[in-house]
Formats: sequence, structure tokens, C-alpha cells
Amino acid sequence: MDRIPDWTLDEFKVLLVSGGKPSAELVTLFPNRTPGAVSAVQQGIHAFHIGNDYSMLSKLMVDYLEEQRGHLTCPVCGRIF
Repeated sequence: MDRIPDWTLDEFKVLLVSGGKPSAELVTLFPNRTPGAVSAVQQGIHAFHIGNDYSMLSKLMVDYLEEQRGHLTCPVCGRIF
């Protein structure tokens, strides 16, 4: 079975500006991702900004979140972080 490629920065950016749409709806934007994978990344973003374990996020994702801190909106709770 082939491994699904890591998330790209472009995919991650699209997810961040998705406005908190449900993962089942967002999966149409990410044909190589399952609703569970989309939801896991959304939850990881939320965990990052509230200070919980965000180990499910890649280094690329964490680096981007740190660089953009203060200019992002959480897709789970809607808070700016």
C-alpha cells in the first residue's frame, strides 16, 4: 500500500483559511486526504494555539504557525491566535 504524501504548505494554508468548515466538506478540496486526516490537522492547529500536545502536526506546519502567530484563526474554535 502506498503512503499518502505529507501535507504541503499550500494545502495547510488552504485549511487555515477554510473558516472552520467541517472536515467532510473540506475533503473535496484535498482529494488525497480523508475526513479523518483533515480533522486531525484541524485539531492539531487548535491544540497548538491553546498549548496542548500538537505532535500530530509536521515541522512544516508548526514552523508556519509560529511564523504567522497573531494572524491566524483557529478552524476549530474561531479564535485568532
